Amino acid sequence: MLLTIAALAAGWLAVAVEQAARGAVGTLVGIPWSGLALSSRFTLIAVPRPTAATLGAGALTLVQLTGPLVLLVLALGTHFLLGLFRTRGWLKALALEWAVLALLWTPTALAVAVFADAGGPFAELYRRLGNPQAGRWATVGLGALLLWLLGRVVASRAIAVGRAWMRTDALEFRRRLVRVVAGYPAAIALGAVMVVGAWAPPLWSVIWLTAVLGVLVVRTP
Repeated sequence: MLLTIAALAAGWLAVAVEQAARGAVGTLVGIPWSGLALSSRFTLIAVPRPTAATLGAGALTLVQLTGPLVLLVLALGTHFLLGLFRTRGWLKALALEWAVLALLWTPTALAVAVFADAGGPFAELYRRLGNPQAGRWATVGLGALLLWLLGRVVASRAIAVGRAWMRTDALEFRRRLVRVVAGYPAAIALGAVMVVGAWAPPLWSVIWLTAVLGVLVVRTP
């Protein structure tokens, strides 16, 4: 339960950081930005207020990609920094869940870009470029590849943090630890983000989150 609460808090933080980073970079290329507001659908998630601007493809791509990149750097930096010191368990759990979400953020955003009315940075990029169909399934394939590659990283970090709470002397124990520490909390938090942000249809969200859990278990070292 504590890890799930930490993951939900990390999900709110992830959205806020990503949107703030995109908004800050957007001001550099001429997008007026009025800050963050809380969603009327689910107040746990912060969303940006609507803005409108006409940008070239390069500037628009820069804005959309900056958010996930800044999120990844800050989350992983915080996770590893806290790992250098003796910190409270809840703080270490929050940092771990934030790092897990940051690692899974880009694969998930890529995987939902196949839908013209999806949410997330890559779907928004497609939409602002006129909703072309070309390359959408290739984008999903790239998301699946990233999930496979990052699954080992997520599982390793979960084991490194969770071995103080659970046995890790056998593969089955490690897989259980990864499910409890990273898999289930991340799936719940990502599911909340996908529902609130209308990232994808419910069936696709369930399929993707099931794939996330499966990959984390299979890629457990």
